[in-house]
Amino acid sequence: MLLNTVCLPVRKGRAGEEVLLARKKVGFGIGKVVGVGGTVEPSETIPAATVREVQEELEIEIREKDLILAARLGFTFPARPEWNRIVFVYLVRRWQGEPQSTREVDPFWLPIEELPAGEMWADSGIWLPRVLRGERLIGRFTFQSDNETLDHYELKPDRDFLWPQLQSLPYFRALLRAVEANQYQDLDLPEPVLDLGSGDGHFASVAFDSPLDVGLDPWWEPLDESRQYAGVYKGLVQAEGAEMPFPEGHFASALSNSVLEHIVHIDEVLADTARVLRPGAPFLFCCPNDGYARELSVPNLLGGLGLNGLARRYRDWFMRMSRTQHADPPEAWQARLERAGFQLVRYWHYFSPAALRMLEWGHYLGAPTLLVRKLFGRWIIAPARWNLWLTERLVRPYAGTEPRPDGTYTFYVAVRTKEDSE
Repeated sequence: MLLNTVCLPVRKGRAGEEVLLARKKVGFGIGKVVGVGGTVEPSETIPAATVREVQEELEIEIREKDLILAARLGFTFPARPEWNRIVFVYLVRRWQGEPQSTREVDPFWLPIEELPAGEMWADSGIWLPRVLRGERLIGRFTFQSDNETLDHYELKPDRDFLWPQLQSLPYFRALLRAVEANQYQDLDLPEPVLDLGSGDGHFASVAFDSPLDVGLDPWWEPLDESRQYAGVYKGLVQAEGAEMPFPEGHFASALSNSVLEHIVHIDEVLADTARVLRPGAPFLFCCPNDGYARELSVPNLLGGLGLNGLARRYRDWFMRMSRTQHADPPEAWQARLERAGFQLVRYWHYFSPAALRMLEWGHYLGAPTLLVRKLFGRWIIAPARWNLWLTERLVRPYAGTEPRPDGTYTFYVAVRTKEDSE
């Protein structure tokens, strides 16, 4: 699936706000009025690709820090699946230079109330006015066989998951869980749904609007805690992931959020997950990749001082302390999935090295919350703005949700392919 970016420069005109659009002169969508953008290269972050595309197509310079994320939109063309793409849409209000016509586009300014919907892709008239009014959106659009007519779509606000997580968790856990919750928002989970390793239910209570069918965990204590989140699960089951008490093909989808990296007998768990899923059922999961250990700040600092043995011991200790058994690249997970009876459909990396270092140091800086948890039964005593505003301000710059090639975690979308798992 392609990854694209679109940038919409906005300025104040004589009669109100104006947006810069362009008529496409070459390539995909030739002849249509579009926002300026293009394809993200494998080695690029999405903001970096946006800066590059704007410079190439308009000959103006923008800075990554001035980009305002406005939408994440998925586009499906069943008749031309090679056109399927995810598009990240940004607004920008500051730049240097004047937009120029180039080989690729002819740009022009127009009032935001006068969008030429008839000359644009069929989806543009749905999401573009809302984005220009300041909404932040997540959407999916599916086209008919003519690749022009819109068949159906879903569009909803892109929720802020950081604040709800900060109110309940130490900042470093809140940061990771907020980024992870965002990854699920434009993905399908057909019912009935299995949450493999559901824990105390807090993540599901924030990430999903509708109750999940079954939360399964090997430990009863977190399952008992999850009862406080009424309506999150229709049922709770205590069982090992390798010996689930469900018949074959019972579930239409499954998810496992930052759980599989902790499981020693991972092949057995994946095989039993395949067994309880129907053929074609999606399995969504995420876990740290090989960048997790590589980007830790303390061993990198020790290594830079020539203390390689100490760096190695610290890295090994941190992996044990975080109970991380598998911090592997996608190739390793693909092999595991195929052995179990899954096909890996796609994956993407997220959570920057800088965000990982915030997570790393949070294990130490967040230590006082252990006492709070023991005394009061919760991580945060006062989950109010006056108490958490500084924490939010410090953490939010690291809560980027866009895929990035240097991301230290990976999100996987797989489907169950075999009638009988091995």
